[in-house]
Amino acid sequence: MPQLPWDLWLHPVDLPSGLEVEHAYDPASGRLAITVTNRSEDALQPRDIRLWTELDVPAADGWAWLHGRYMQMDALVRNFGTPAEEGYDGRYVRATQTGRRYVSREAGTLTLIAQSTPSLLAGCLRMDRFFFDVEFELNEDESRLMGFGLVFDLDGVELSPGESLELPPVLLLDGHDAHALMERYADEVAAEMSARVPDHVPTGWCSWYYFYNLVSEEDILANLADMTATGHPAEYVQIDDGFQSFTGDWLIPNEKFPSGMEFLAASIREAGYKPGLWLAPFVLHEDSVALKQHPEMVLRTTTGETIFVQTWLGRCAILDCTHPSAETWLRHTIRTVVRDWGYTYLKLDALSYAASAASLANYHTAGTTAPMNLRRGLEIIRDEAGDETFILGCTCHFGPAVGLVDAMRVGPDVKEIWADGPNPSVKHAMRLTLQRNWMHMRWWANDPDCLIVRETDTQLSEPEVRFLATGIALSGGMVVASDNLPKLDDSRRNMALALFPPPGVAARPYDSSDGPAPFAWRADLGGGRFLVGFLNWGEAPRWIVSGGYLRPGEVAFDVWNGKKLGMGDVMLRPHEGQIWQVASRGPTPRVVGDSASLTYAGLYQRPVSGRIQVRNDLARSRVLAVEARGQVFDVELAPGEMRWFD
Repeated sequence: MPQLPWDLWLHPVDLPSGLEVEHAYDPASGRLAITVTNRSEDALQPRDIRLWTELDVPAADGWAWLHGRYMQMDALVRNFGTPAEEGYDGRYVRATQTGRRYVSREAGTLTLIAQSTPSLLAGCLRMDRFFFDVEFELNEDESRLMGFGLVFDLDGVELSPGESLELPPVLLLDGHDAHALMERYADEVAAEMSARVPDHVPTGWCSWYYFYNLVSEEDILANLADMTATGHPAEYVQIDDGFQSFTGDWLIPNEKFPSGMEFLAASIREAGYKPGLWLAPFVLHEDSVALKQHPEMVLRTTTGETIFVQTWLGRCAILDCTHPSAETWLRHTIRTVVRDWGYTYLKLDALSYAASAASLANYHTAGTTAPMNLRRGLEIIRDEAGDETFILGCTCHFGPAVGLVDAMRVGPDVKEIWADGPNPSVKHAMRLTLQRNWMHMRWWANDPDCLIVRETDTQLSEPEVRFLATGIALSGGMVVASDNLPKLDDSRRNMALALFPPPGVAARPYDSSDGPAPFAWRADLGGGRFLVGFLNWGEAPRWIVSGGYLRPGEVAFDVWNGKKLGMGDVMLRPHEGQIWQVASRGPTPRVVGDSASLTYAGLYQRPVSGRIQVRNDLARSRVLAVEARGQVFDVELAPGEMRWFD
């Protein structure tokens, strides 16, 4: 077999008797092909296939970029030999007898400075049938890398005597830039699985983070009226959890929605917005009418008992998406919501529960694995909803959803608090979200979760609100407001509006090894324009040495403070975020910064013979940074005001 990157020598370990594993590597494509064959006279259930190589190489000052397989699972940079990261759930590390083993799901990178090509990537290119792990084993003080492995989870697979199974291809590459390797991996998965990437990054308003499940028809209409009156630039108005009578009874609204969901969809359209609705289509509450009428369509144990899971939605059964009755029910639900009611945006939540281990669940279709059941459900929904319906996945395994959803929540829930360990909070949501920027506009549009900017009914300070807004901007992903809009004051409202429409470009860290989550980020918007952002994750002030982040000739504008960047260093308060609009050298006069919009929305600009005409077409004032006659100066423009600059 051709030599593998880093001179790895992978071999199968812990195989059941009679099972044979062959693998072949193509150095031109970087693809590793693996075939499993049952050479015994009996049927075999492999459970997992592990390829391993023993190593003993220096790991000092090295780091691993670890990924979880759905939004709540940790994603972080692990710098070897440093203290354990605080506030993560820790599922990425396992103790061994001589050290510890780090586990990255579906893909991961390892960087060791002692290697001639320091970064190594391994990633599964098709994730619709089996889960896949990448493992790195280190000694106790993490000074040596002792082993490297690839693991396919084959739970649910049975091989007859003589039967062979070709596993999904694995991309195995080395290089000098871990981030570039992950981006190549994302591109190859996108091609392999026909990813759906929208033509623009959508925006919206969502009811969840103010009203939660107490939301009412009256609340929706009040916010819709405010949006109409102020000309809010959101695209969608999305009703979240709280409208249904029971989880699972999606077509029966509760008493808080007396006019029905079709009425609200029509009201949203009449106001000039697109209607969106939240569903959790793969779980049914134990008291739901749907479960009582169709008990056959949910998962059961091998002994025939209904499987129940405790969720934030209550005790629920799980849809067996391979069952004909489940497909009929699911199609009817989606058909009603999309075609009859008129919702063209679906936020699908609690999807991960459908990925139930085949060893615990008796699927209607034999040979179904956990990711296959989840993907089958999404296939049914996509087919019934049609290509024109925008589908956002939430609490969903990433791999099985590629090619079926238009957007994906890539981090945990935000909440109107700064930090709460691995539970919903601004800090935890942003540190996991930004580590998945490489997915954005390759597999789907990333959803960093909602923007919360209010001053009341919140525990977030002004620096923390700036942090959240900065993180969402740096994600390049969806911008969805989730405050009670009629109660917002002008300053906080304007901060939120600066993100509409979003830049749409995911930022990359200045230093990919800055763990567990980088401090400084840069997004290339094209045309010599950039966003540069900083996130103070810590409890002490932190200084930004601007010269370390700006290239020669670049000028910068501090958006949140509404002023051009000065010559000195900049201090970030604890938990604060800051975003700069940066412009490289270019012809003057020109606009190089705008407090009202990261994308200069609502700003008319017309260059004429060495001059530039600008006009504020927004209904609110804005501060512009204008470069002219070799200087950069700040100018405030009132609504409708026009100025010329030489």
